[in-house]
Amino acid sequence: MNEMVILVVSSMLFCIGMVGAVIHKSAVRVMISLEIMFNGTLLALLALSKYFNPLGGGILALYAIALSSVEVGLLVSVFILLYRRSRNLDVYEIPGLGE
Repeated sequence: MNEMVILVVSSMLFCIGMVGAVIHKSAVRVMISLEIMFNGTLLALLALSKYFNPLGGGILALYAIALSSVEVGLLVSVFILLYRRSRNLDVYEIPGLGE
């Protein structure tokens, strides 16, 4: 597949994730949008690693998958604690972060 097409798709993923992170109020939707941004960035790095170090691209992908799974586990536990405390997952209504 052409690398330019892959880079265009990765930039579209990043932009979709960025718009989703800005417009959504639910913490779960913001987390999903951030994951979409992360996957777009990873796709761009893997497309560009073809030119510099192909083996390093695979290793980078494995590290990114491990990092993403740890990130999701940590955020889910934070969301559970937030829901237990405030009974709400609205990003704008998190206690202690307001004005």
